Amino acid sequence: MATAPIEKLEDFVSEILGRTTSATRLVSYRGHGNSAFKLQPSIFRTAVNRENEHILLRELVAAHPEDFSADTSALELLVRMQHYSLPTRVLDVSLNPLVALYFACEPTKKRVPLIRAGKRVLRSVEADGEVVILSVSKRRVRYFDSDTVSILANLARLRWDLQKKIDTGLEQEEFNNSLPIRRLVHFIRQESSGFEFGIEPSDLDDVLMVKPKQNNKRILAQSGAFFVFGLTEELEDPNALGVKIDRITIAAAAKKDIRDQLDKLAINEKTLFPEIERAARYIAGTLTTPVSASKLI
Repeated sequence: MATAPIEKLEDFVSEILGRTTSATRLVSYRGHGNSAFKLQPSIFRTAVNRENEHILLRELVAAHPEDFSADTSALELLVRMQHYSLPTRVLDVSLNPLVALYFACEPTKKRVPLIRAGKRVLRSVEADGEVVILSVSKRRVRYFDSDTVSILANLARLRWDLQKKIDTGLEQEEFNNSLPIRRLVHFIRQESSGFEFGIEPSDLDDVLMVKPKQNNKRILAQSGAFFVFGLTEELEDPNALGVKIDRITIAAAAKKDIRDQLDKLAINEKTLFPEIERAARYIAGTLTTPVSASKLI
């Protein structure tokens, strides 16, 4: 049964603490500013991005090679691109529910119908936010060096016309001898020369939770993890691909107050986004009155 939208930080904390836990499952959280948003990686949200995925990846690396010089795998490339706001096939989550709550309280408008002077018009209003709770069996959690993760991540390097030709209904031998899979294996072996030929067709339909290397300041700050998508484009209720999904709605009118409360707990733009420009923006936004000279001594 759906619960009433959360209006106070303490109610959210009570909701989280009141949930049962299991030693066999790993729980992560994703927050978004509109409860209508789907659990879908950004690369799949428009046809133009989906069909040019391999170009987006190469263009950004070609333009800023120094920023990607330490990345040795397709997963690491995708994670860094995600943080530069380039569309990818990974979906950010956090192991910290308060981090997800922060993102659920982002100001986000939605259009609602309204009758004015006898005519139907659309009006922009603040949307309810949402924290999505995603629970997976620990046996299905993978790490950055997983072969299956490498298979899914390297789909990003495969041209769209070849991705469309992948048929996971084929027998394994025929599947692995097909042109798209031979090309995919070529990319995988560029990062892992010891990769053994022989992909299980069903692996490409999977969605996996991945614990990445903690070598990215933003991942550390946000207690970050990721779901990496193969050919599946969206996680859907209920229990999609072994992922148990629950949702907590955040009342639109309460977003600002909850963000102010999170700020007191050091959950804010400066701490979650350690890049200097985000810290500068946060600091500038906290200044409301001039500081007297005596207070600077």
